[in-house]
Amino acid sequence: MKSISQKRRDFVLRLGQAMGVAGVSSVTPQVFAKGRASSANVTSVTFKKSSDGKSRLVFELDKSVRHKVSTLTSPDRIVIDFLGTQAKSKLKLGRNNKQQVIKNIRQATRNKGDFRVVLDMAKKTKAKTKLITKGDSYFLEVALSPFKKEKDKTPGRQAKKALSAVARTVGGKPIVVAIDAGHGGRDPGAVGKKSTREKDVVLKIAQLLKKRVDRQPGMKAVLIRDGDYYVSLRKRIAKARTKKADVFISIHADANPVRSLTGSSVYILSENGASSEAARWLANSENTYESKMGGAHLLPKNRVVSSMLLDLSLSDTIDRSLELASGVLKELGHVNHLLRRRVESAGFVVLKSPDIPSMLIETAFISNPMEEKRLKTRKHQDKLAKAIFKGIRQYQIALGETDTRYG
Repeated sequence: MKSISQKRRDFVLRLGQAMGVAGVSSVTPQVFAKGRASSANVTSVTFKKSSDGKSRLVFELDKSVRHKVSTLTSPDRIVIDFLGTQAKSKLKLGRNNKQQVIKNIRQATRNKGDFRVVLDMAKKTKAKTKLITKGDSYFLEVALSPFKKEKDKTPGRQAKKALSAVARTVGGKPIVVAIDAGHGGRDPGAVGKKSTREKDVVLKIAQLLKKRVDRQPGMKAVLIRDGDYYVSLRKRIAKARTKKADVFISIHADANPVRSLTGSSVYILSENGASSEAARWLANSENTYESKMGGAHLLPKNRVVSSMLLDLSLSDTIDRSLELASGVLKELGHVNHLLRRRVESAGFVVLKSPDIPSMLIETAFISNPMEEKRLKTRKHQDKLAKAIFKGIRQYQIALGETDTRYG
């Protein structure tokens, strides 16, 4: 069964298209299934380039499917969501992609039943889809064409400009890393058996991480709190946005009544958490003249456009958060035992910025005597800071940076 958040996303995109606001580069018309699509399979993908220089990507399926396409920037990507679909094997482009029109193809399962394909493009590209039926086979053809800048300033162009702001541009300026040391002041956080306070340990790790980030060319760190004082969860998000952060890292130390429990874990915002935050932002935009999100303005008089922008922004932010968090989790695994070997999702308030990739790190269990002892040492704190930094650095490289030296 499709999740509420997915149903909502489908609805606003269809409604936006019907009202003439979805004919922009980030949203293409959906193709609706002629029958059941709950068990469709993508069996292969083929890249084709014709003599006129046009490129096409053809997905072969065993059934008709509903799908939607989004175009994202910084870096340039095309995202294709197949609803109620799965892939039998890993998709490969083959040898025809010689000119590297598509740099890479990635795939993942979403919402326990949808299949997402992400195309990393060599340059900004438009995508137009067409579903073709041949006997018992179905082919989704994705026509790729270079993006050409339009001169007129029509409402459609303004919507396109706003949608491109969904993904924050980092070119030409350092990547700003907001480092949030959890708790503080009157909130000590978890307390270990030897009276080690979470708020003290995570602040030291945050300060060591800031030093590493600031030494790295093309990166700059800001501390959400740089001393022992309390900052509300919403103010932490607000400060990151004020500092124009490109990523948000919240550092914590876990606790559990079972003192034998050990390990690090990493969390990103859940789909349910994203849906509740989208509703909150829309409500705020209706109660004020306007509300700004990721460079785009949410206009209270056009709820459809605002809803589309928020859905696309939050969906893309969660994807970027997963990329960032996966790299950090892998690096933490070289320093500490992992409580969970995959990135988890939850509705943490501190992760609810709609346009900043964010993650929350539980560095270790301060309730475990051995991990508490390690957390108190400068050596282990620096190891954790270095692991987190390496994960962030990998994310920076993925955005286009090529200098691979670590501090």
